[in-house]
Amino acid sequence: MAKYSPFAEKAGMQKIAQQQTVEGISAVSKVLLELGFDAQLLASERYVMAKLESLQPEQIKELKAAFIKNSHTRFRREFAASRHQPFGKVVDLC
Repeated sequence: MAKYSPFAEKAGMQKIAQQQTVEGISAVSKVLLELGFDAQLLASERYVMAKLESLQPEQIKELKAAFIKNSHTRFRREFAASRHQPFGKVVDLC
C-alpha cells in the first residue's frame, strides 16, 4: 500500500514500476496451463523436461504452434553456461 502513497515517496521511498503483460507471452502461458504445466514450476528445467516428455505428439504440435504464432524475443534465447554470455544469445526459431 505504501508504494502508492505520495507521502511515502516524499519520505524517500521509490515508486515501483509495474511491467505490462505482453499478449504473445500470455497466450503461450495460457496454452502451457491448458497442457497441464504449473506456472510456478516453469523455471525448473527438470520439471519442464519431464512434462514435455509426457506430452502426446499432438500436444507438442499445439505447443510448437503457440510458440511460433506468438514469436517474442524472450522465446528466442539460448542460454549459455559461459560467463562471457550471461544473458544468452538470440537464436532463430524457424
